[in-house]
Amino acid sequence: MTTCTAWSDDVLEEISCLGDGGAAAVHKVKSKHTRKIMVRKTITTQEGQMEQLLRELSIISSVEHINITLFHGAYMSSSHEVKIVLEFCEGGSLEAIGTQGVLQGLAYLNTKKIIHRDVKPSNILLSREGIVKLGIPILCARANPFVAPYAAPEQILGHKHTNGTDVWSTGICLLELVQNRYPFPSDLPPVELLMYIAMNDVPPQLEDEPGRQWSDDMKDFIKQMLTFDALTRPTPKDMLAHPWVVDTMKQQCQMTRWIRKVWDWPRDNSSSSRADVPPSSDVHTEYPQVRFDSPPQA
Repeated sequence: MTTCTAWSDDVLEEISCLGDGGAAAVHKVKSKHTRKIMVRKTITTQEGQMEQLLRELSIISSVEHINITLFHGAYMSSSHEVKIVLEFCEGGSLEAIGTQGVLQGLAYLNTKKIIHRDVKPSNILLSREGIVKLGIPILCARANPFVAPYAAPEQILGHKHTNGTDVWSTGICLLELVQNRYPFPSDLPPVELLMYIAMNDVPPQLEDEPGRQWSDDMKDFIKQMLTFDALTRPTPKDMLAHPWVVDTMKQQCQMTRWIRKVWDWPRDNSSSSRADVPPSSDVHTEYPQVRFDSPPQA
């Protein structure tokens, strides 16, 4: 792949703002060279964090998996601001559907000794082809005193993170989806809510409701994901072998058709007939190798 000058604001055209969380702003951008649509995430670093942030970005640049958002590159726009260029997932944010894809992405990150630490509904995305993708792992510069309500107890208390930390967050996302409500008391102030999650050693469980019954396998799946003790909580790899996931993987999921219907997109006749079935391979080998600091040239 050929390259030109380093990534910078000059080679990207800003299209729209997708979100601004204070510590990070996200914009939809277009390459002036290739017209490719991408996402640019702007991170404002705190004093003394830049060196660690650059180390983590170097690690992220080596991550390559079908269920992880593709990293295109990064650049500094000031001494305290880093901008990361990522794949644009046109299907939007996925509110916790696609547990299999999430676990596959987390299991891959674990092989790289990476813990995501930021699994939440708005960070689970869908490509146009219906492939579930996780946003990039949390970086030191994005650390926020307010820990997300999807964080595991050990994460809230500042204890050591494990491979099971992300499993808890995924379990909360899934439970929220199937119950159509956040599984913890929603009337608590933010700090009290976090303390409730961290200190209540009886996690929420999936329970039957009038007119709605869940399989025992699914109930057990969520129960294992929400194991309170971080040391005994299963890893993403463990959960991929759970009977509920194994059975789900046998079912053909026409996610592309579903996305087309949700967003009222016309059918793309040029797409492969296999596009309706997201691949389940562990490593996506078709992504081109990208440089850390240089965008593609037309």
